[in-house]
Amino acid sequence: MSVLIDHPHRAAVEATVAPSVLLIAKLAGLRKKIVANSILTALSVALLVGVEVLGLVMFFDWWLELPGSVRGILLAGQVIGLGWLLAKYAVAPLFRQPSDEELALAMERARPQLRTRLIASIQLTRPQAVSAGMSHALIDALVEETEAIAANIDFNSIVSTERLRTIAVSAGCVFAIAVAVFIYGRPTTTQLLRRALLQNVPVPRKTTVDIPAPPGVVGRGDDVRIEAFARGIVPKSGWLEVRSEGSGSQSYVMEGNGKMFSRTIENVQTTFDYQVRLNDGRSPWFAVKVLPRPSVARISCEQIFPAYTQLPPRTPGMADLSLLAGSLIRLAVVPSKDIVSGSIRLVGVDTNIAMQIISPRELRGEFRVPAKGMNGFAVHLRDTDGMDSADAAIYRVDILPDKTPAVRITSPTRREELFTRQATALIGMEVVDDFQVAKLRLRYKADGAEDATAKAVELEPGPQPVKTLQRRFDWNMSGVVADAGIGGRIEFWIEAEDNNDVTGPGVGTSERYFARLVTDEEKRADLWNRASDTLSGINDLASDQEKLNQALGTLIREKAGNKAE
Repeated sequence: MSVLIDHPHRAAVEATVAPSVLLIAKLAGLRKKIVANSILTALSVALLVGVEVLGLVMFFDWWLELPGSVRGILLAGQVIGLGWLLAKYAVAPLFRQPSDEELALAMERARPQLRTRLIASIQLTRPQAVSAGMSHALIDALVEETEAIAANIDFNSIVSTERLRTIAVSAGCVFAIAVAVFIYGRPTTTQLLRRALLQNVPVPRKTTVDIPAPPGVVGRGDDVRIEAFARGIVPKSGWLEVRSEGSGSQSYVMEGNGKMFSRTIENVQTTFDYQVRLNDGRSPWFAVKVLPRPSVARISCEQIFPAYTQLPPRTPGMADLSLLAGSLIRLAVVPSKDIVSGSIRLVGVDTNIAMQIISPRELRGEFRVPAKGMNGFAVHLRDTDGMDSADAAIYRVDILPDKTPAVRITSPTRREELFTRQATALIGMEVVDDFQVAKLRLRYKADGAEDATAKAVELEPGPQPVKTLQRRFDWNMSGVVADAGIGGRIEFWIEAEDNNDVTGPGVGTSERYFARLVTDEEKRADLWNRASDTLSGINDLASDQEKLNQALGTLIREKAGNKAE
């Protein structure tokens, strides 16, 4: 045993008593058991509470079909609650473990035979714990006595694990039951678990409701057809639940046709939400936005005539659209709503022409009037909500065609005339067009030949553009003899073209006339016969005149005699 020396500082250092290895080890074992007991208890409680709460959430979700926001709040509450529990009772004990003094006091309270020996033995064996004047021998004796008492005491026995065992068994049983129920109830339980974890899957039902194409935006006043399909157990009918502002909630029967169920809501006026219920299955709630469809608030039209007509532009009324074929029609449209696109649909020719967007409330477009087929046009609009105009007004159009020239042969007067090879035929013609005669020609061919073989003699319509043309043309027959020969017939007619370079040109033709090529003798005989016919006609006319005079005289005398009586 060391002897105390006079120097006070040196005496304090030499007087330090070595800590008891036995006591330190027993306290360390006690500390580990306390920390382990706290952590295991916290984990058991977390498992028990977590499984039970998750099961309740899944049950109520199956029963009430909780919306995603509610499921999100419940999941957040579970995470926060379990996190707090584990942090307080599982993580915190790892960082705030009881000190030796706390453990010693706990042992002394649990084992009175230790009295104050244990905590004194711990404190007095620490560095610098023995001060000058204290007896080293007495401290050694105290430690030895404490070790002797503590050697026969199980420090860990003061830590009760009864609560841990109870909670752990309960948690294990609940977990085992939950796993068994989960496996037995698949795939329903799998789907409910996914929903509890905020996945966007439907609640499992005996009947699954599928909505193929929910209408998102519809026009005010439209009829809305709601369709649904059933999978699993298919009922005979279902229900359509509709909720709207001002009208509250309404239910409609949905009749089934096999697996398809439908219901039409007529003349919708306000935005509404709907849900389809088939057997125990329910669809999600869908929102249908009701908006007014875009329409034409104001429209104006300008007609640009084809250049060949030399007519100025005009602004026809929309109720009187009599338009010349080939005219360019320019439209200016003011819609009832802001729009993103517009087009002109030509009715009768199935043509759509995109319009130019000047601003969301102004469009311009143009189209050319076809020669035929079109009987009107309509303006189609699409607004910023993706709504299309429906049942657009059709503006009726009457197409005024550019008439072909009217051609008439004024000379010769007979449909068939006799000519000799040296003769010159005088061809008289009259041509009328609604705008201008551009070309004129005499066409002829051998009688019976195809029109494609007809030859043409170009005629000048005149130095000035005219609408009405009267002309005479001396046709030298000497060049025609080679085509027909003496005794043959030449078929001839007049063709006229107008100046229509947009939908034309229009070609008009006269009636067909014939020129028979004969000898001089045949021609003289024809002339004699014609003269005889003329004289005979004159004699007949004179005879008729004489008979008329006689009848008139008799009538006058009869009237005079009647007056005398």
